[in-house]
Amino acid sequence: MVDVHASADLTALDHPSRRRRPRAARPAGTRSAPRRLALTTAVATVAIQVVAGAVPVAWAQPAPDPSVASPAPVRSVAPEPPAGTVLRVGRFAVDLDGRTLFVRGVSVPPDTVLDQATVARWAAAGFTAARLGVRMEADGTFSGQAAGAAGAAAAAGQARPPAGAGPTVGDGLDRLAASVATVTGQGLRVMIQIVPTATAARAGDEAFAAGLRRLSSRFRDVAGLVGFELAAQASANSPLLSGAVRLEDAHHLLWRSGPALFDPTASTATNDEAALLVGWAGGDPATVQRLLSAAESTQIGWFFDRPPTGPLLAALARPYPAAVAGVPVSLAYNPSGRLLALSYLPVSPAGNVFRPGAMTEIRVPAEAYPDGYLVRVSGATVVSAPGAGVVCLVTDAAAARVDVRVEPASAGGAPPVAPPPGDPCPAAGATTTAPGAATAPAGATGGGIGPAATGRADGRSADENVNGMLLWALPLAGATGMTVVLAGLWSRLRRDHSHGPASPRGE
Repeated sequence: MVDVHASADLTALDHPSRRRRPRAARPAGTRSAPRRLALTTAVATVAIQVVAGAVPVAWAQPAPDPSVASPAPVRSVAPEPPAGTVLRVGRFAVDLDGRTLFVRGVSVPPDTVLDQATVARWAAAGFTAARLGVRMEADGTFSGQAAGAAGAAAAAGQARPPAGAGPTVGDGLDRLAASVATVTGQGLRVMIQIVPTATAARAGDEAFAAGLRRLSSRFRDVAGLVGFELAAQASANSPLLSGAVRLEDAHHLLWRSGPALFDPTASTATNDEAALLVGWAGGDPATVQRLLSAAESTQIGWFFDRPPTGPLLAALARPYPAAVAGVPVSLAYNPSGRLLALSYLPVSPAGNVFRPGAMTEIRVPAEAYPDGYLVRVSGATVVSAPGAGVVCLVTDAAAARVDVRVEPASAGGAPPVAPPPGDPCPAAGATTTAPGAATAPAGATGGGIGPAATGRADGRSADENVNGMLLWALPLAGATGMTVVLAGLWSRLRRDHSHGPASPRGE
């Protein structure tokens, strides 16, 4: 017997109107869109929270408590150069502000003890440096030999050996350090010259390298160091010697003495293209005047090879630019008319533009202008007082060239020349910047011009202000980024659903 109700139900279930309609195939990837939305949202949330939360924490570390003791600082591999360090750019010696330097000074024999009065007389005569000799033994050590220098010091009349001192051992660098302190204490720079014994001169570069390592390790932190000078017997370009200095000293120059290119009877100390006149042939006044003119025409500094006295001191006391805020075009001095002429372009030897306030310093010794002097200048402004022992010039803003003339004044026409103070142009600190670029070390010697520290009245640094801003700015940026990501994902999801095919009707 057939169950009518059951048959009717089956028929009804099989009726086309009750049959499950086939679902249209979805586009590839539509079925997994919710999963991708969730996964992408989670990844984006984690990434943005890491950026927005971790970065402020890393940048906004609290300032160290000064009351809590900290370990002693470890010496940097390449610390900032000491104040007054002499660098090199091309053929010019430069200071840390990028100004061209014309170093002028006197040479002091090894083992000579200097006194402050002697160095003060040199400064009053316009000298800005001293070249101190130190005697080196064959093993690269520096032993005291006071008796050997007594005759030279007595003949010079400007420095004296220690009274009653005979040859000593092991105190060469100590005695040198005392002389270095005396020179730099008067505001002068210093060159350290290795003077080898006869045995050391035959020992070769290994002995010189050992001596250079000792010197550079002892004096690398001295302010106003021109560099280290080797005698002519050392190899001209030995990597061993340069490496000996760089092993201990990242900044100071190594100078090597040899015959002068402009005069075979003279000698110069060179660092690549830069040179300093250090050997003066016979040293008579006529020869001195000739070599001085040659040094000026070739635009190099010099060290007279002995402490000068009498007529020699008068011949050496002539005006000159000690520091030029630019590249010298011409430099000449006429001893008969006592006329100094200087022209320069107001850009650094590295091609950078000086910041406002960079000064040119012209030394004007009283011996050269007993009745005072007059200054005529175009392209710059004199900011020093009348009669100052150093003429300080600031380049005019629109100047493309500066021309300076210093000439004697008539009797009573100008104030007498005053000795230069320790810091003759205190506002001279003005580093250089290339247009649109930061400064960089110059050449192998590093025209190392670091950024200046900026002080604040509230005692807070600029980093602290930046960190405070980051604490609220980065989380806000993270929230904004999250909104953008979610909005994009939601828009894509809606677009995927709206573009899918409609269900068929009336099958």
